[in-house]
Parts: sequence; structure tokens; C-alpha cells
Amino acid sequence: MFQMIPFRKTEGWAFSEILIWLTILIAFSSIGAKFVPVYLDHRMAVSIVEGLAQSAETANLEPNALQKIIERRFKLNNLHDFIKENRIVLESDSERSVVRLQYEVRGDLAVNIDYVIAFDDTIQLDD
Repeated sequence: MFQMIPFRKTEGWAFSEILIWLTILIAFSSIGAKFVPVYLDHRMAVSIVEGLAQSAETANLEPNALQKIIERRFKLNNLHDFIKENRIVLESDSERSVVRLQYEVRGDLAVNIDYVIAFDDTIQLDD
């Protein structure tokens, strides 16, 4: 009378699976949108100072002139926060000049979760 039809495995994704993966993707995207610009700005700042360290013109400069050059290059690369928040410390003595980028970036990740990213780089200018 009744013929049994074999059970076929359904192919594709269920709606709940799509929602779960979409939620995970959105979470990682929002975290990346907060963290990636901070790391890119820091990497740009370090590369600017390292470029000055390799330049022969910085060897004979006074600390004030060197500070102005660094600030001008940061402004050109849209790194205004580094200047405004005094993230650049120029330490100079008779033997060597050192630029130190030591700072923290704080922000809101979600609802009541904050993040702190700490950076500490020292670049010697006179090699």
C-alpha cells in the first residue's frame, strides 16, 4: 500500500546557520573596524620616524628643529592625534637622539566593554 520513500539529506544552509555566521562576521568586522586604524596609524608613525633615522640630514639638527620636522611629517600623513596628545617624546643628549612613541589608545568596544592598546617603540636617530 504505502511505499516508503527514502529520506534524502537536504543540501544548503538553514536560516539559523546563516544567522549565526552573519552574527560572527559582524562581530569580527566591528572589532576590526576599531583596531585596524589604530595599528595602521602606529605603523605609519614608526615608519616616518624610521625614515628620519635613515636620513643623513637629521644627524646635525637641534632637538627643536627635529621635533618640528617630525610634527610636519605627521601632519602630512594625517596623524594629528600624535601631535595633539604628545605621543612623541624626543630624548636628546650630546651623543645620540632617540624618539620614543609610548602611549595607550583607549576606546569603547561594545556596550560596557572597553579596550586598551599600548605601544612602546624607541627609535635611535643617530646610528
